[in-house]
Amino acid sequence: MLRNCRFFLVLSTILILLHLGKADIRKDCRKESKVSWAALRRMKAGDLEQEDQNLKCYLKCFMMRHGILDKNAEVDVQRALRHLPRSMQDSSKKLFNKCKSVQSDDPCDKAYKMIKCYVGHHPEILQSVPFL
Repeated sequence: MLRNCRFFLVLSTILILLHLGKADIRKDCRKESKVSWAALRRMKAGDLEQEDQNLKCYLKCFMMRHGILDKNAEVDVQRALRHLPRSMQDSSKKLFNKCKSVQSDDPCDKAYKMIKCYVGHHPEILQSVPFL
C-alpha cells in the first residue's frame, strides 16, 4: 500500500512539473517577434494584406515551434497536415505542396506567403487553428 502511494506521489509530481514546464508557443513567439495583438486580430479576421514584419516573424516562429517549418523555412507537409482538422487533411495535401513553393529570401516573409497562399484557398482555417 505504501509502495503504491509513493509511486502515485512520484508520478503526480512528474506530471505537474511537465505541465508547468510546457512552453506556451504562442506566448513565446509573441514575445520573440514583438507582434502586436492588433496585427494578430486582423489576421484572424482575414486581413492577409498586412506588411508587418513582426507578424511574419511570429508566423515563422509558430510554424517552426510546431515542426511545420525547418530552419531553412522548408515545409514538412505531413506535420502541417497533422495540425489541421481531419476533415481538411486530404484536400490540403496538394495545396500545401503548392504553397510551400513560394519564394522569398527572408524566412519570415516566406512563412507569411505560405500562410497567405493556404488561407486564400481555405479561409476557414483561421477560425480552426489557435494561433492567437
